[in-house]
Amino acid sequence: MAEEPARGTVRDPGLQQERTALAWRRTGLALVVGSLTVGRLTMTTLGPTVLVPAFIAAALAAWVVSVTLRSGRYSWTHPEDPRFDHILGDGKVPAVVTVVTASLALGELVSATVQLLG
Repeated sequence: MAEEPARGTVRDPGLQQERTALAWRRTGLALVVGSLTVGRLTMTTLGPTVLVPAFIAAALAAWVVSVTLRSGRYSWTHPEDPRFDHILGDGKVPAVVTVVTASLALGELVSATVQLLG
């Protein structure tokens, strides 16, 4: 059940759209920083070969940021509430975020395994 706003306050449905777009931007920026950090930290264990996947992950995360900055172009109107127009229509941004996050986790697991065995 949705919570009603306190008396005297006006609910602005546009704020939800802004918060959603801002959350995707923050996620993309965090993944850019995380990709570069993981690449830097695992380079001592896995060598310079880790730079290519780290830069690919950083580029994909930067793409997430750029898409969310142009969110009107990659969104569609919600059928039940036409005021809410920041629903991602094609699912590419969540898919890229998932792939980048999974690849960073896999890179860290490989690095930890090499450190334990070596």
